[in-house]
Amino acid sequence: MRADGLVPCRLLVAGALLLCAAFAAAQETRIGYVNMSRIESESPQFARAIEALKKEFAPREQQIVELQKQVAAEKTRFERDQLTLSETDRQVRRNAIQNMMRKSDQLAISLGEDLERRKAERSAKLFEEAGAAVKAVAEAAKLDLILQQATFARPGIDITDQVLKEMARRAGKP
Repeated sequence: MRADGLVPCRLLVAGALLLCAAFAAAQETRIGYVNMSRIESESPQFARAIEALKKEFAPREQQIVELQKQVAAEKTRFERDQLTLSETDRQVRRNAIQNMMRKSDQLAISLGEDLERRKAERSAKLFEEAGAAVKAVAEAAKLDLILQQATFARPGIDITDQVLKEMARRAGKP
């Protein structure tokens, strides 16, 4: 093939690309912004999840509080009685208090780990629900792009209120 036969083909391809670029530029890209912090703090699903977690972990928190009260009472009693106790009794009581403190610490660590795991599980589900609401709002408004983080966003592109309404609707609230 000769090089002069390629020139018209290249011009044709270049012209087609320019035409496509001009067409794409002529269409306005519609952008929306969602403030996920507001979604987390204001949506009914997130509020219910927080309450459910509090209710789920309240008995364990109460158990730790009670154990810590027992430790404080035992320490007070030990300090009051230590002068009248034999060395063996003092050591037995110190060990008992230390064991109670260790158990309290272990329960608190376990509670913290379990709470974080449950929060992560619930958050994943809630963000999935929020994503579905964002998608529904974006499709209804015919938006091309939704941002969740922005340095600056004009109020006109903020769709957070619409997403909150959609999430409330999906949660069964008006």
